Amino acid sequence: MTSAATGTTTPGGILDGIVLFEAFSPEERAAVASRGRVFDAPAGTVLMREGDGASSLYVLLDGTVRVVRNDQFGGQVEVGFRRAGDCFGEMALIDGGARSASVIAATPVTVFELERELFLALISPSPDLLAKLLRELSRMIREVSERVVREDLERRTRIAESALARQRAITQAVTGLAHELNTPLGVCVTTASHLQELARPGNGPLATEELREPAALLDANLARAVDLVEAFSAIAACQNAEPLEALDLRQTAADIAALFAVQHPDLPLALRVMPGAPCPWLGCTQPLERVLHHLFANAAAHGYSGGPGVAEVAVEPATLDAVPAWNLIVRDRGAGIPAEHLPILTDPFFTTARARGHKGLGLAVVFNTVTGPLGGRIAFDSAPGAGTTVTITLPQEL
Repeated sequence: MTSAATGTTTPGGILDGIVLFEAFSPEERAAVASRGRVFDAPAGTVLMREGDGASSLYVLLDGTVRVVRNDQFGGQVEVGFRRAGDCFGEMALIDGGARSASVIAATPVTVFELERELFLALISPSPDLLAKLLRELSRMIREVSERVVREDLERRTRIAESALARQRAITQAVTGLAHELNTPLGVCVTTASHLQELARPGNGPLATEELREPAALLDANLARAVDLVEAFSAIAACQNAEPLEALDLRQTAADIAALFAVQHPDLPLALRVMPGAPCPWLGCTQPLERVLHHLFANAAAHGYSGGPGVAEVAVEPATLDAVPAWNLIVRDRGAGIPAEHLPILTDPFFTTARARGHKGLGLAVVFNTVTGPLGGRIAFDSAPGAGTTVTITLPQEL
């Protein structure tokens, strides 16, 4: 790369049509132009280097330049182009700070350069000129800021749409797989059950000890496979929208707790919903039921290891992204959770009780349901021996 060549003093009128100076009168533009210089430079010339002290404003009169920045690995990232009529390095007129990017001639260029000290000597006696320049710089900065924000929003939107498309594809694949597996699994379960029946004593020539053990093993593993398919179906269902209802969140939680107790009469877990004022909620019962059932089962299995225990449910006012919300809190006084497990609790297949037949999908279902159809957030607070508190923040209106 070559260095910029020196040139001659610019004639008056060369700044006509340049946006930064369009508020100046022809005489004022000519006065500014007389303080600068015009030079030509071949392609590849480094006109401005990132990190160097800023001492001049440049106006591109002809040609095209590249604007590049250094990345964290020492490489160069192209961030844009400037063409005839554009300015670069204009902030040097105000602060004289370090250059934020490098500018390299992409083609042969003709450039007007105005040194900061010469420009300040011109405008210092004229507050009107300074005011005009500041107005134009402020407008340009505002336009750049708005463009940056707009481009960032567009980038975030593209990322979100891509993530949503991937999630939909995964959901469809999981739903389809579960559907396809249901029929052959059902046939296998029926066959295994029939084999177990045939292997019982007194049921003929197949009733042998050698047959009973593999039949029981087949039945147990098929039951595990059925449970896995049901869990995958539940994760897929987390993305499906449910009809909204006008509900009392506290009463809904109480109804779900009562239903859980009826469905698990042999589970020694006492559920207590703390009393309080009505909590109006426009939401969905079915996904909330899915979440609370998994949390209750988790407290019984892991908090109290299947022994007697208590889980309390409370509802408190909260905010979520500056909108009214409810904190639905499920608290047990059980064994608690080690700190190193808290960040991965909701990862699919994470469990500390695989030897007891747990698959590690319950909290994955809870997380996907809370952040999906319920539109909320979930947080865990726990320590060994201190129990576990799960806080689910739900918007009062979905």
